[in-house]
Amino acid sequence: MSRLQTLARRPRLRPVARALAALPLSLALPALAHAATAQVQDVVVTTGSRGGQIAITDSPSPIDVIDGEQLAQTGKASLREILGTLIPSFTAAAQPGGGTSASIRPTRIRGLSGDALLVLINGKRRHGTAVYNNFGTGSTPVDLDLIPISAIERIELLRDGAAAQYGSDAIAGVLNIILKRNDSGGTASVTAGRQEDSPGDLFQTAINHGFALGEDGGFASLSFDTRSQGPSYAAGDAQGSFYYPLLNGQPVPYGTPGATPDPRDATVDRLLQKGYGRSNRDRVLNFAWNAELPVATDLALYSFGTYSHRSIVDTRGTFRPNSVSSLPEVFPDGFAAQRLISEPDYQLTLGGKGLLAGWNWDLGSTYGRDAVRLGAQNTLNASLGPDSKTRFYLGSMRFQQWTNNLDVTRGFDLGLPNPVQLSWGAEHRWELWAEGAGEPDSWRDGGYVIPSGPRAGQRPPAGLQSFVGNRPGDASVVTRNVFAAYIDLGTKFTERWSGSVAGRAEHYDDSSGNTVAGKLATRYEVAPGFALRGTVNNGFRAPSLAQQAFSVTQQTSIRLPDGSTQNLLAQYLPASSDLARALGARPLKPEKSLNFSVGATWEPTKQARVTLDAYQILVDDLIVKGENLVDGPGSTLVRDRLASLGYSNLYAAQYNTNAADVKVHGIDLASELTTDHGAFGLVRWSALYSFNKLAVRRVKENPAELDFLGSGYVVFGRQARLTLTDATPRDKLVLGANWLVGDWSANLRLTRFGKYTEPGTTAALDRFFAARWITDAEASWRFARQLTATLGASNLFGIRPTRQPVSPTQTGLGSALPTLVDATYNYGSYSPFGLNGGFYYARLAYDF
Repeated sequence: MSRLQTLARRPRLRPVARALAALPLSLALPALAHAATAQVQDVVVTTGSRGGQIAITDSPSPIDVIDGEQLAQTGKASLREILGTLIPSFTAAAQPGGGTSASIRPTRIRGLSGDALLVLINGKRRHGTAVYNNFGTGSTPVDLDLIPISAIERIELLRDGAAAQYGSDAIAGVLNIILKRNDSGGTASVTAGRQEDSPGDLFQTAINHGFALGEDGGFASLSFDTRSQGPSYAAGDAQGSFYYPLLNGQPVPYGTPGATPDPRDATVDRLLQKGYGRSNRDRVLNFAWNAELPVATDLALYSFGTYSHRSIVDTRGTFRPNSVSSLPEVFPDGFAAQRLISEPDYQLTLGGKGLLAGWNWDLGSTYGRDAVRLGAQNTLNASLGPDSKTRFYLGSMRFQQWTNNLDVTRGFDLGLPNPVQLSWGAEHRWELWAEGAGEPDSWRDGGYVIPSGPRAGQRPPAGLQSFVGNRPGDASVVTRNVFAAYIDLGTKFTERWSGSVAGRAEHYDDSSGNTVAGKLATRYEVAPGFALRGTVNNGFRAPSLAQQAFSVTQQTSIRLPDGSTQNLLAQYLPASSDLARALGARPLKPEKSLNFSVGATWEPTKQARVTLDAYQILVDDLIVKGENLVDGPGSTLVRDRLASLGYSNLYAAQYNTNAADVKVHGIDLASELTTDHGAFGLVRWSALYSFNKLAVRRVKENPAELDFLGSGYVVFGRQARLTLTDATPRDKLVLGANWLVGDWSANLRLTRFGKYTEPGTTAALDRFFAARWITDAEASWRFARQLTATLGASNLFGIRPTRQPVSPTQTGLGSALPTLVDATYNYGSYSPFGLNGGFYYARLAYDF
């Protein structure tokens, strides 16, 4: 939607918009900016107010509004990356571990996992991803990359606990994505770009068009985005030998007298780690619609939804030809294993709304489904020997969610200076998560023994290299029903003082049981343009079905005390499984939160706004991954206990648990100022700052079933705790300037990311990364009435995280293998601004 169309939807500005529409575009744009400048305080939101729209500065809770134009000006390819750029308290690590986390990346909000943020579309709950991110706390948040940016009119971010208003997941806030409502016209754009690290190519298209439905203001807005983005390699050249030395032309073990280097080592491609940096080749198709049709004076029908398909090729693990996992008969020069992900995703909402007996009502039904098919190519199961194939089916994951809700609201005159707004509603939600098994060759042990050469007599590890398929025992289907009811009251007690109270009860028919949440909020205008506000609320986040049921079994070669090797299993267990319970697991409970927030808003002029909010979030029973139960050198305690339980083929086990209580406190500052420079145009200045610190208040005691491990074992260990508390910057500052003059516009943004730590297994292996300033810039020129050309750069100067030397132990390769050391992990993995330097792009946009 164009700026003129946006203004035309504001009743007070319709005459201005109509007058501007008659002007030549070169005159209309500056005049339009002047009109918008005079109306800074007219921004209204629907999030957080059940009784209808509310001015952003009148809200007792902090709310940010990001319009579609701001989304486009970041130069980022996906909504997840855009929010990480524009919202200081929102972060997305560059490469947070391996597994599917490297492909469908988790996020953090106010220091908490991304599934503590409830995501809505047009006020309706969005379904989560089917993919279980088995790193960190094991999250399954909403996948923001599967929402087309071209469909978004604006985003409203409520930065406060809101479980009493919206239900589970709203511990850290609510993100409400408002879709476009245009009944004519639209936009189309093509973007091409390239990352500093090769190949790093991007090609993206986006189109939106609106159509009128009926003659009474109905509309259908259709949007379609495509994106193709390639990998970027941040690793340096690998060092050491790729091939065994030769003696009389035959490969021999290292250290053999008289052996000479293999001549192929001089010409081999030494960019070994193609999984470090941006490891994916993504192809994404996103489609969305938003439609509404008035059928009577007080009745309208609506429908909106999305359909997406994503295809990912993710390089995940590289093996040299001298590795026991790389059979020379299959891969004579080694290989880079690739995970394949095929993911169709859709969500459909149907409903009606209207006015009945003085009550405004909204009745809707939403169904969402995300299905993931996992595969692999360019890899092998070396335990099958040289006959192993190189392409496999690994299994599947699926999440389905069906939500039905009724929301009703009206105002009542109770003798107060202003009406009391009463809102109430009910909701039913059904959820399903399923994990399917892969083909046997993706996980089984073929028993192959290498017959000759330097590895003669050795057994390669079973299953695929770098990742593994799901076994039949890992497969499961779990479902649950959720029933909820809420009530919300709010009013302005005086012209200066407003307040609200909300309560919500939910019942889960699984281990989550019953939950109750409440919220109190108030705002007082101390003086014209200056107000104080505050909230207190408790909330909850029910464990996702994936957190309850996810299972994976891996097999590796273990050296036994007698010096022999044996292929044994390690299993990530559902907390409800018999073995997990025997090892101390308990059914997962909801995370419970208590939130406090106080703040101030100040509008010294109509062109300036400042908000400052401080908050504290206490979370009990945080769900984390328990420490891996595995024996250290020389110990057999775990193996003996597993054998006593009837699992003699296991050597390690792990499960999710409510292991910790945490506290987050912080501040959020948001400010904007628009200045008029006459013939030199208008500049919109902004300064955003976020500070948050997460601390572990308490780690739960080990269950009695794990007493055999002694006092040295902690269910939530050092590395996991520090990853939670220190692996993301505690503060982030964003300074922006948007300049509009005639047919030209320019956007400049400086972002300072604070320092952070990537913890190792011991303090000696911790890695420390300094604060960094990142510069984003773009310039646009409207060279024809409907065409705009843009050049831009994200991370203009190619800043990277602090470069650090890496030891073999830090790479996990072990000090006994110096030939495997390479320059892979010099920039760490958790950088909030990426590992691959600058990104440079051009965009051509057409308005019609």
